Amino acid sequence: MGAVVGLLVLLGVLVGFLVRGARRRGKTVISGPRFAILNLKGADGAVLAEADKAALKSVFATCEESVQMAPKCDVLFVYADLLPDGNIKNSGAELSDLAFASGATIVVVASENTGEAYTASAKGRGFRGVNMVMTISRRGQAFARFFSALFDKMMRGTSMPVAWNQLAPQIPGTDHADCPGTIFACGAGQVRFRGIKAG
Repeated sequence: MGAVVGLLVLLGVLVGFLVRGARRRGKTVISGPRFAILNLKGADGAVLAEADKAALKSVFATCEESVQMAPKCDVLFVYADLLPDGNIKNSGAELSDLAFASGATIVVVASENTGEAYTASAKGRGFRGVNMVMTISRRGQAFARFFSALFDKMMRGTSMPVAWNQLAPQIPGTDHADCPGTIFACGAGQVRFRGIKAG
């Protein structure tokens, strides 16, 4: 399983670099990024969301939360279960629908789902214009630590794909046990932040 997750992470980043020229509304620098959480997973999602919000409070000044509609934001964390066809359980929506509704340039599915469900979720409009991160394994506290460090680097001017590779160098055969298992579809390219960090 570890080898499969490692391969998926590698493939996700490689695909991202291949499409790094894509841009969403020409927005490669996000000034004062707005962070939001959409919990479609109930009580289990609320526990994860609280942990992630606490870890990211030093990066983002505010956090808007919803359990129904995707808030307008630049960075959206989604807690949801995906069905085998890629649609969101109890919703019928696709991940791309949430990205479009929120206007987010970065969408992170912060709850665990299977690689097969994520592959199915890329159908239709796909993830063009969005840096989409899909979590297979949070690996406990590694998830929050990784994204806190990633967004901190982005606040300092490093683009998302470069910061990602600094934290988890994409070397074939390397298993980053201290990082979450994810797929990174880099449809918005070299997005970076500009703004004053929280705190």
